Amino acid sequence: FAINGFPSASNPYLFNGDFVDRGSFSVEVILTFLLLKMACPECIYLTRGNHETKNMNRIYGFEGEVKAKYDDKIFDLFLEVFCQIPLAAVIEKKVFVTHGGLP
Repeated sequence: FAINGFPSASNPYLFNGDFVDRGSFSVEVILTFLLLKMACPECIYLTRGNHETKNMNRIYGFEGEVKAKYDDKIFDLFLEVFCQIPLAAVIEKKVFVTHGGLP
């Protein structure tokens, strides 16, 4: 945000998946994105990547991180949230964006 500014209606961001499994602060990253989305829905857009799946979460560590910081119920809630994230976005009716790692 230091380079491009904070998300706003006039400066929206699109995050194209793989929010988790990127180190020991994945929970904080996804919670930050979700809180930004709740605070200003037109400021931030999220699309689902291949790491927002149960199998990838297990293999690459997000499941373990969530269970270490919280519990099984919270992990299950994250999985439910991931299922609601769209698989693609269209920018200005011109650019189709989807994550390249989706099966």
